[in-house]
Amino acid sequence: MAKLLPLRHKGNDSLFLAVEMSLISTLAGIPLHVHAEGLRGTGKTTVMRWARHAVPRIPRIKDCPYHCEPRNPHCPLHRDSGAAPGGMVEEVPMPFVEIGHGAKLGTILGSIDLEKLTDTKRPQASIMPGAIPMANRGIIFIDEVNRLAETAPEITDVLLSVMGTKPGCVKVEEVGLQPFEIEVTSSVWATSNPDEDPGPLEDIRRQLADRFDLVVPVQRPGDPSIVERILARKIEGDSSDEAFLGDAALKATKLKDVVVPRSIVKYLAHLYIHRNVESLRAVEALELSSRLAALVAGKAEVTFDELALVIPLVLRHRVEPLTLSEILKDLEMRRVAGSRPTPEPDEPSDAKGGSSTPRPEPDDRLRENPDRSPRVPPSAGQNGAPENPRGEKPTAAGCSFPEAGEREKSARPGWLQQALARYRASLREKFGPVPHSKNASAPSSGMRGTNPAGGRRTEYVSVSASAGAAPISPVEPAKRLSSLPWEHLVTPPEWQDDGR
Repeated sequence: MAKLLPLRHKGNDSLFLAVEMSLISTLAGIPLHVHAEGLRGTGKTTVMRWARHAVPRIPRIKDCPYHCEPRNPHCPLHRDSGAAPGGMVEEVPMPFVEIGHGAKLGTILGSIDLEKLTDTKRPQASIMPGAIPMANRGIIFIDEVNRLAETAPEITDVLLSVMGTKPGCVKVEEVGLQPFEIEVTSSVWATSNPDEDPGPLEDIRRQLADRFDLVVPVQRPGDPSIVERILARKIEGDSSDEAFLGDAALKATKLKDVVVPRSIVKYLAHLYIHRNVESLRAVEALELSSRLAALVAGKAEVTFDELALVIPLVLRHRVEPLTLSEILKDLEMRRVAGSRPTPEPDEPSDAKGGSSTPRPEPDDRLRENPDRSPRVPPSAGQNGAPENPRGEKPTAAGCSFPEAGEREKSARPGWLQQALARYRASLREKFGPVPHSKNASAPSSGMRGTNPAGGRRTEYVSVSASAGAAPISPVEPAKRLSSLPWEHLVTPPEWQDDGR
């Protein structure tokens, strides 16, 4: 009887997605290494071990312990024989091998076959395959990998070789026998409790932590009804088993057809350079995992939606939390803008004489002009940017520039003014009153002046440093706006100020 599928909920949904993506990628011949982190008892190991009972089947050369691919054999027994004929091919479940903390190098790599060596009729010195070479084209699972990295460094070194390249490679050596290297196309799955000794894997063996393409946070259920369903589940099979991995083999054949647009490739390259991402493996993992996420979602092309889904998993263990937050904010702006890249600041004007994207004024104050609204992203709830009042489509940044009309709407403070007022209030609470420069050429914060162009009173915002607060710079509004909390920046226009 098939093992019951663990209950899927919000706390482990990302782990289910990562497991599905990894199985599809492994079937396609590309390992995808997954590391699940979370508190004890959250079901990390349960979900990963369950996959042993639901892995798809793969073809191999008949009785090959290394699971040689029939069209491209790689092991010492078949590498010189070429492609196997049809009668020498069989289908077996994808290998799933678990490495325990008491494993020895000979067990996981390979050692002398004592049974053949001690055969009284025909003694023969040969190698018995280890667990890792026998897991070729399958899954290698390690529970509590952070403990293994500290207690068994020699096994960790083997994992570094397996995960260092795609496909990986291990070298088998025994005294008196010719050493040989063998390719291993296996995905490594691991779990750990980062809050327990010896600590998070990236603090113990950062080199091994970087080898994992995805690090998935697993959390406990947050809904009592989920706990009730877990306790009340029956032993019978679950119809969601087949729905979860039933079409993995079919999806694996379509992975090569998923397209990554040029704009996405360019974004990934700039992300790596400008965010100082340490490892190139991060970019490769983003490209592969975004294609897999698009495939699972039934898409033929990667969009910023897939990037937003996988970036937290790929960069969680590779960049600082603040850097990851900034990356996600920038990505969210691009998604709201219609998944199009932001134009360069020096973009030329329209050749037909039309107005180009307004540039921010080189001033040290952020202000709103009644005759021209600043460039700000639309609300977060929009799937696409709307047209502006003149019927024009938004710019590449997804921002529209409404006319100065609709005076009845402009009579009340705009949402940007309300957000800025809230931001100033938070500064006053934290640092006290802001001292104003005597040489300021415009009224300071909290003062109102009359705009000679439209006669409308305009509020000016001081951005000077105060009481140890860092200056808000550079002066471009687009960059200064990024210093606002994201939930304030994307507040819908109908949001009302709460009086703060």
